[in-house]
Amino acid sequence: MTTRVPVSRIIHTIHATTDIYKCRLLYQDALGGLVFSENYFPAEDRDAALLYVADHMVEPMAPRTPDDMTKPYARMAARIGQAFHSFEIKVADGAAASQAFRDAGCRVASDYGVFFFVRPESTGGVLLEVCELAMPNDPYDRPNWGPRVGVGHACAVESLDHIACVTGDMAAALRFFTELVDGRVLEDAPITLPQPGRRVLIELGGTRVAFIQPDDPGSGPLGAFLASEQNGIYALVWAVADAEGARAHFAGKLELRLTLDGCVSPGFAIEPADFLGARHEFVAG
Repeated sequence: MTTRVPVSRIIHTIHATTDIYKCRLLYQDALGGLVFSENYFPAEDRDAALLYVADHMVEPMAPRTPDDMTKPYARMAARIGQAFHSFEIKVADGAAASQAFRDAGCRVASDYGVFFFVRPESTGGVLLEVCELAMPNDPYDRPNWGPRVGVGHACAVESLDHIACVTGDMAAALRFFTELVDGRVLEDAPITLPQPGRRVLIELGGTRVAFIQPDDPGSGPLGAFLASEQNGIYALVWAVADAEGARAHFAGKLELRLTLDGCVSPGFAIEPADFLGARHEFVAG
């Protein structure tokens, strides 16, 4: 493929959960999430909520009938459990993008024409949703949209710093995200947190995505992540205006445990078990 597929934005990150109501409330209470839509998709028998945390949309999603393995989302949820499921990119023409990725040798799944998924083996380990449609009632598409709409909550989150992904195949990740779509490398450097490795930071559709490959994939927290059932997204890393205020908010009233273990950033994280399997990290903005 000689022409890269343009990405206009990263639409959202999906959080797979077993309890859509509890997950939605957790985003609202802990991170100031502003819910703007809820829906049920019969084709995949799953419920979802759409919300913004500052400038980034998150979609908690749960199978309505989790034991119905005839449905692709129920099968996925059974495989990865409660965790980040995927992130979604917006393109101008879903059918054309699907064909371009197939022509490049990628594996595409759940192709509904206007949206589809690219399987992790084609992207360096990340499950990627691709869509040409706007989200229904998305505040982003309104004339008065502002990325600071959620700023001011006690969590002190100002913006998404980046999406952190862990890969066992950096070459495949770079091929897809910089050659097949129009991602741009911002940084490529060795890291020590949470273990030695390589980190490539890419700008894609106005959002930063970090791909991290541990030097030793058989050890440490990143190795443990690669050995688990997952779809490549390790954490959402948020920029906060007041780190100590955020700590007090999370650990105080909400009684969420905080940790430095496994952090890919120089900040801190909410213990993933306390956030329905999702890892949220916080760094000074």
